[in-house]
Amino acid sequence: MEKTITKGNTEVQILNAARKVFIKKGLDGTRMQEIADEAHINKALLHYYFRSKEKLFEQIFEKALNDVFEVINRCIYEDGDIYTFIETFVTHYLSLIKENPFIPNFIFNEITTHPERMKQLSTQFKINVPAFRHMIEKNINQKKITPIRPEHFMVDLLGLCIFPYVSRPLIEEIFFKEQPAETEHFLNERKQHIIFLMKKALQA
Repeated sequence: MEKTITKGNTEVQILNAARKVFIKKGLDGTRMQEIADEAHINKALLHYYFRSKEKLFEQIFEKALNDVFEVINRCIYEDGDIYTFIETFVTHYLSLIKENPFIPNFIFNEITTHPERMKQLSTQFKINVPAFRHMIEKNINQKKITPIRPEHFMVDLLGLCIFPYVSRPLIEEIFFKEQPAETEHFLNERKQHIIFLMKKALQA
């Protein structure tokens, strides 16, 4: 049975419903009818707001991607302590990925299939690179950490956070085939493991 919803909140309700379905089934496995059912509206109304599931996914993805860059920039302080940065960044970033598990795979898919779109997004969402480099250099000069190129540091940190989610089906098949529920426990353990690993690697 369809719910009566006002014009003001229809779009929000559609986006929330679509996000749930996309997380569960991914872009390719989702049908517009499933989104309409989840939003408790008819398919015609859904198409009125969003012509295709791709357009709908793009809007959800751009919001999620914006959240990613906000998390990164929120953690960067030119005079910040690098170890505090690691703890704050890993905590917030993994929470964000857990809430939006489609982000890593979609980014990789976009990089391979639509590189021009990623270039467009890179101009829209920017990391405060100068402040980040200054933060790393200051911590090196204060002898808090061993010398490291800022780009290597960020790529290492992102790789440790993202890879387990991108390769989750493989990890589950290799290590937790008999206990698939254990995969979630393993992913939850990643936070402390990454923080420990990065701090240990950077110790001067």
